[in-house]
Amino acid sequence: MEKGIFGGLLIILDELGKFLEFSARHPEKQDVYFLQQLAETSSRSNSCPVLTISLLHQGFSAYAGCLSDTTQREWDKVGGRFGSLSFTQPLTQVATLLATALCVRHSEELWGWKKRAKEDMAEAIELGMFGPSVGKTALSELAPDLYPIHSTVLPVLNRFFRRFGQNERSLFSFLLSSEPHALPDFASRPASAQNVYRLSDFYDFAAENFAHRLSAQSFRSHWHQIDAVIRSHPEQDGLDIQILKTVGILNVIESQELLPTRELLSLALGHPEDLDERLRELSQKRHVLFNRGIRRGFSLWPNTSVNLEQAFIDASEHVSSIPPLAEIVRQRLDNRPIVARRHYISTGTLRHFSVLFLTVNELSKSGADLDPVYPADGTVAVVLCEKDDDRSRAEEMVGRLKTHRQVVLAISPPLEGLQGHVLELERWQWVQHHTMELKDDRFAATEVAGQISAISGMIENWIQQQINFRSTGSDAESRIRWFHKGSPVESLNQGGSLQSFLSTLCVDKLFPKAPLVHNELVNRHSISSSAAAARQKLFKAMLESAELPLLGLPDDKAPPEKSMYLSVFLEGRLHHADAGSWKIALPESGKHSDPCHLRPTLDAIIHRLEEKPDARVNVGDLYTLLRSPAYGVRDGLIPILLLTVFIVHETEIAIYEDGVFQPQIEDFLMMRLARAPQTFEFQLCRINGVRRDLISQLASVIQSDQADKTKLLSIVRPLCLFVAEQPDYVRNTDNLRPETLALRKAIESAREPAELVFHAIPKALGFSPKVNKEIDAAKLAKKLGESLVELRRCFPELQSRMSAAILDAFDSNASLETWRTSIALQAETVLVGLTDPDLRAFCLKLLDDAMPEPEWLEALGSFLTRCPPSRWKDRDELAFCERIRALASQFQRVLATCFDKDGSLPDSAIRVAVTPRNGEEKDMVLRLTPAQAKEAATLKRAVRDILPATHQISLAALSQVLWDLLQDTK
Repeated sequence: MEKGIFGGLLIILDELGKFLEFSARHPEKQDVYFLQQLAETSSRSNSCPVLTISLLHQGFSAYAGCLSDTTQREWDKVGGRFGSLSFTQPLTQVATLLATALCVRHSEELWGWKKRAKEDMAEAIELGMFGPSVGKTALSELAPDLYPIHSTVLPVLNRFFRRFGQNERSLFSFLLSSEPHALPDFASRPASAQNVYRLSDFYDFAAENFAHRLSAQSFRSHWHQIDAVIRSHPEQDGLDIQILKTVGILNVIESQELLPTRELLSLALGHPEDLDERLRELSQKRHVLFNRGIRRGFSLWPNTSVNLEQAFIDASEHVSSIPPLAEIVRQRLDNRPIVARRHYISTGTLRHFSVLFLTVNELSKSGADLDPVYPADGTVAVVLCEKDDDRSRAEEMVGRLKTHRQVVLAISPPLEGLQGHVLELERWQWVQHHTMELKDDRFAATEVAGQISAISGMIENWIQQQINFRSTGSDAESRIRWFHKGSPVESLNQGGSLQSFLSTLCVDKLFPKAPLVHNELVNRHSISSSAAAARQKLFKAMLESAELPLLGLPDDKAPPEKSMYLSVFLEGRLHHADAGSWKIALPESGKHSDPCHLRPTLDAIIHRLEEKPDARVNVGDLYTLLRSPAYGVRDGLIPILLLTVFIVHETEIAIYEDGVFQPQIEDFLMMRLARAPQTFEFQLCRINGVRRDLISQLASVIQSDQADKTKLLSIVRPLCLFVAEQPDYVRNTDNLRPETLALRKAIESAREPAELVFHAIPKALGFSPKVNKEIDAAKLAKKLGESLVELRRCFPELQSRMSAAILDAFDSNASLETWRTSIALQAETVLVGLTDPDLRAFCLKLLDDAMPEPEWLEALGSFLTRCPPSRWKDRDELAFCERIRALASQFQRVLATCFDKDGSLPDSAIRVAVTPRNGEEKDMVLRLTPAQAKEAATLKRAVRDILPATHQISLAALSQVLWDLLQDTK
């Protein structure tokens, strides 16, 4: 060049393998196609030539072992642009290097080794293990200096490290490193001529240190079958396991010069006497060793009927494209929700963010779809970008998400690095589904399944390295670009913890007004059945025992409802003592007076009700309000807070279920509200102005502890409860004044408290509800009181009429109590010998003079009308009067037959009565002695004999005879 003879550029790339290794592991940072461009530039340089020389320890494609088969083929194309000058040292030089490195000193322990080593080396050369042209004399002289390496190991070492390692570098690593089963590890054993490093020992080294490389190309080396056979064989079979390992390592290399024949096995194993017997045992009985003839030797698998390399080539011709990478990655990513753990520990509320994977096109179409779906508290949306262009498009769309405060957006790095692996996976899956011979070749089928599994593992590892957004503080996470409300999240982009960011987001921005309740039983979206039962008991205690300490819960026990009380009411200052009396009240605002931060949520409920005075608010809408930011209240806690607000404002809040006003609030109603909140409505009823006078007048009429002259519901609830508690008869009868009937109907059909008090009640009582000022509140209250008194007296008056009807039927002027005492004695007499079922039951009712009068009337009325008087309709009272008169008459007639004139009881008695057409009636009670009764029976038979066959004529004749006899008797 100094003389000007040559003009150009010489480029020498030393240690190019390091750059290739980095490019294989980080394809997004270094592109191997640069070498292709460099080679093409060199080959096309003319006037100013460029010469490029690269130095490698292995072939170009050997550095792509961790890449997919498709990518390896692309690397082969790049490597083909360069001319290859391979430098391979002859085995004689390798042996010389080993002998020099080992520097063996022949001591007494190695007596006999020299002779044996030379003999074994000569035999190995004769078997062709060192190739056709090799210096026999030189190798034989070097053989003793190779201790403890057996002569059969040397050619295997050379070929193995040339194919799977880095030639001499790997060889000297084997000689000097501390890797398991390497030569230094073997050298720790005592030295002797029999303790030699054989092929079975080298198999252990290869399995321990090169298994990952062998597995990647197992369909070419059959490593999976080899390893599986040897691992499944018992270790205690010493010679057998050595045979299998020797055959296995030779099968991995699969060289024509190193075939595992019987002779080579004998030499490699030290000429064991029972070798033939062991070979027959392994091949013919155990079927783990297979003899494939002189040209193939022994192997650890039978002849395979499937050429997997050719099958993969066929698959490459059929499969040239792959599905979208985003779809493939989406299926493999973990979509489990992410929990804001620190937020849960500090606030007691478990919040989670759902994970959503979408493409760039889906992001462009998405709007509100990104917002979380109940019960999620937020969304982590991961945009999967296949190329750099997709990533740029996604970042341009970020600004549209400024209003989505519950959405955290992650933009993935390009997925192009997966393309080779995915294509190779698709091709192996094609081989699996379209190669029919696999069903008859389990070894080949296992190999295909292993390839699919290995490539899937590579894909999983790539995804974990590039898109592992769940990891904390990892380098992989920094490759994802994070955004919230249109702005980058620097803490996450610098490798911060996603869970930590979500916790901070929940506290500071999403749920600043959320309650702080540390109780996992109730502070959850969906509580267990046992927790629901405990909450039900808490409802009951809130409604019935608010004036008691601990809401009346046991002081010496700890049921689950008590833990809810302690964490919500006691800790939250909702239940406290005031002037010696306990009550439920809202806590004051402030960190110290409201430690559980309940006041913002409780105020939100009141404010929503106040937005539309006198309008109904669906409880489902209240749930939606409390679930959403900035409150984020859990469903298990919401009913407790709603009931607290109701108790505090009981005289102002009306509750409706399925559109019907509920005057009485009890624990089972709250249970139904918790299960189906959308079927309930709340209404805030506050009275102002001229209506106060009307409320004040009506409150003076209502006899209730809840009556308040300023609260509408303190009037409505007692009225509705009064009517609801009346017997059915009172709600059904028409025997009331028209005003009372109209009032009852108005109360029963009431849908709105204000409508009932200010319109329906005045109209029912004859007042015009159009102009409130024109209504005389005092007169209205007076008429309301009269109607309520009438309703209150309605059923007692029915009972009074029943008593009068009973006494009238028995012609008694005494009181009912006195009459019941006297009639009981008579009923006892009549009951003897009585067979009529209705009269007998009636007598039994008359006998019971110890039952209180109201209950006795209820029982007697139920017997006579088949319906209790409390449920009567007006027609039932008429039926009772008719029935009591009939039974009373029958009772008196039977009673007349029970006594003689002197008051004694006769042996036989019968009453005879005849009523002709003119209405005159004749009757007589006949009392017969036993003799007379006998004579009467004889006469009856005689009369029967002379009566005609027609019964009507017989009865007419007998009635006329009876009439004549009764007249004669008179």
